Amino acid sequence: MPRYVSDNRAQTLFVNGSLDGLLPDNSVARLVWAALEQLDFGPFDAVYKNDETGRPAVEPRRLAAVWILALLRGGMPSLDLERQCERDLEFRWLLGDAPVKKSTLCAFRTGHLEALTDLGAQVLAALGRGDLLPGKSMGVDGSMIRAAASCRAVRSRERMEKRLNRLKKVIAQKLEESDAPEEKTAKTLEHKLNRLERALQEMDALGRTDPKDCITVSEPEADRRKLKTGGFGPAYNVQVAADLDSGALVHAEIVQQGNDEGQLAPQLEQAQDALDAALDKNAAPIQSAAADSGYHNRKQLAALEENGIRCFVPEDRAKNRKPKGVSEEFVGDAFEYEADTDTMRCPAGQTLRRRKLNNDKTSVVYQAPKAVCHACPNKPQCCPQTKEGRSVNRPVEAELLSELAQRLETPEGRRMRTARWCVVEGVFARIKGLLGWTRCRTWGLKGAQAELKWHQLTHNLCLLTGIWQPMSQTAAAA
Repeated sequence: MPRYVSDNRAQTLFVNGSLDGLLPDNSVARLVWAALEQLDFGPFDAVYKNDETGRPAVEPRRLAAVWILALLRGGMPSLDLERQCERDLEFRWLLGDAPVKKSTLCAFRTGHLEALTDLGAQVLAALGRGDLLPGKSMGVDGSMIRAAASCRAVRSRERMEKRLNRLKKVIAQKLEESDAPEEKTAKTLEHKLNRLERALQEMDALGRTDPKDCITVSEPEADRRKLKTGGFGPAYNVQVAADLDSGALVHAEIVQQGNDEGQLAPQLEQAQDALDAALDKNAAPIQSAAADSGYHNRKQLAALEENGIRCFVPEDRAKNRKPKGVSEEFVGDAFEYEADTDTMRCPAGQTLRRRKLNNDKTSVVYQAPKAVCHACPNKPQCCPQTKEGRSVNRPVEAELLSELAQRLETPEGRRMRTARWCVVEGVFARIKGLLGWTRCRTWGLKGAQAELKWHQLTHNLCLLTGIWQPMSQTAAAA
């Protein structure tokens, strides 16, 4: 019978060597630590007040390195991270083999938002010194990130009011059956009642008085949004502005708006502020910006062009759908504008005169006389459902919009659109795919903002250390 080496898996091991000696020289942990050693953690140090009393605390630089390494491994729950800090060589090396608890890790992740913002600005400044932050061309995009709350936590006002009344009846019935219900049952019912009442108060404060209005009971700040999966759930709208020459994430924030319209100018303004702060106001002004059709806002585009920023934003065709029942021959683009008389000419040769501005003051409304349209044989194809004369909207900035549309078809426009798609979408691919941020792990808007800052910091730190390669317009166009 053959003999084999015996199993020694349960044998206790005594490793000969130090943590520094065992950790490979090309370890990612060494790159992260070397980069963090160049940054000033003074804003973090100011929070600790244990100079004379209290136990020594784990250095903030080490805790930051632990969280960054955890994100580079795809993200992990804080409980798993606590275990890794006890067993994994890279985490132990970063901590200097100091013990750390889950509560310490969680408190550090969400409790230093201002200091974390300052740390991100230092990384941007380091990218600028390394010629990795030109800041002349910006790409803006947004994405929905699932909140920590469950989709089942979204409730309508009507449903909550019915549940609240039903719960009050149950509590009254329990009190009638017994003068002193079980303590556990009483606490559960009281907790449910208080949560419903708080949710209704939150809705009143937000002005959501319609019975069909919804709110996330366990996380009121996370509104119900449409997700990439096609369903709906509590989520946050994450907006980013990235440098198209390097892929550096210049600015990132969470907005409470449900879509991207109207966000282009604010994101570019805050990106310029971030560049000025990082480069000691020596940053060059943003010269061009690219975004998708969801950011197409006529007033903002006109203002940005006036300020010297060349915009590459396609028109949102979904907002310009033809009216129901109108044939292709009588769509709005088929009407010709006559500048001499400030009128519109329909395909049948009738004149539409200027009437008013639309509600948001972005278009001029031209309308034909009622009698003319009702007598026209083309009415069934032109305006079958209106009782008045046919009306057509012409943008106030029609010449500018025409120039923007033509600019998109130039080689520069095609390059900018490709760069935006590759670079900014690539940023989200890195954050979601490589850093594992498809859903928030912390609760509330403050926690989501902290997580976003950690992902921005990690993304830019990877560019600075060479863990990730910079993205560029040239590479994107190729």
